[in-house]
Amino acid sequence: MLPLSSAVEMTLPVELGLALLLGLGFGYCLERAGFGSARKLTAVFYLWDMAVVKVMFTAIVTAMAGLFLLSAAGLMDLSEIYLEPTNLAAQGLGGLVFGAGFIVGGYCPGPSIAASATGRKDGVAFAFGMLAGVLAYAEFT
Repeated sequence: MLPLSSAVEMTLPVELGLALLLGLGFGYCLERAGFGSARKLTAVFYLWDMAVVKVMFTAIVTAMAGLFLLSAAGLMDLSEIYLEPTNLAAQGLGGLVFGAGFIVGGYCPGPSIAASATGRKDGVAFAFGMLAGVLAYAEFT
């Protein structure tokens, strides 16, 4: 699914290893930034601490710059990146459900896994609830 693999020949074990490395790196960065703490994450909603917003904005700009540079170097064809078509009603409802779960639980999906990895029980409960919801959605739709 990584468009880079169409320009650079990689075997399946290399692709899986790269995915594992990127996932572990992402989780490590989340935890080091303090995003394994529900208090830190929910502070954004109360406008107490905007560190999460700053980090996410920086990550988005960095990803955009990286994609631009990979495209400019001829290593990635940006037309191969799939963009989900906009559906305002579905995305609005999904945003409300996601936001409500975020406020109630204090975690979003990535940080809940990072919190679970550090042994936080609330992170484990939230991650299992998230996975149960994903499984229920997949089975019943």
